[in-house]
Amino acid sequence: MSVRSFIAIDTPEAVRIAILDVQAMLKLSGADVRWEPPEKFHATIKFLGNVDEILLPKVVMAIQESLKSFQTFEVAYTHLGCFPSVKWPRVIWLGCVNIDSTLRRAKEALDHALLTYGFEEEEREFHPHITLGRVRNPKALKNLIPTMESLTFEPHPFRCNEILLMKSTLKPQGSEYSRIHSFTLL
Repeated sequence: MSVRSFIAIDTPEAVRIAILDVQAMLKLSGADVRWEPPEKFHATIKFLGNVDEILLPKVVMAIQESLKSFQTFEVAYTHLGCFPSVKWPRVIWLGCVNIDSTLRRAKEALDHALLTYGFEEEEREFHPHITLGRVRNPKALKNLIPTMESLTFEPHPFRCNEILLMKSTLKPQGSEYSRIHSFTLL
């Protein structure tokens, strides 16, 4: 049996509330978007996919070992964006910034440590973000883009003191997340 999983940083409650305010403004656009609930507001560092339960303890140990030298670091969610582009948005997101590059270095350490277990390095450039919503029908976007362009998100910096290994359970109403393991940073 396997566990669909990913590595992420969580978002403090005060920041979640600020994100919900921005999300509420975006919802007023009337765009056909499946909006993510606040319990899914996290920034993914590395998506692992399906991990065999037998391999999971080794993955936890590899993550622990790769993060042992990392200290807490400051993160801020700062700007709205879309994948693949503002002209053709499929995913609406809030970007995550870490000025001292600790988050990027942690991702690189995790990539290196998990190669041994068959987890490939991501080909795309690392853009940490919180997914706010996924566009269902692009025809109803005429108000969303101007709304996004008019909104400013006041940066909300916070100290990241743990990295999470998360489980994603697919259900008919969408995926549900739960913690598998928490890795405390010094």
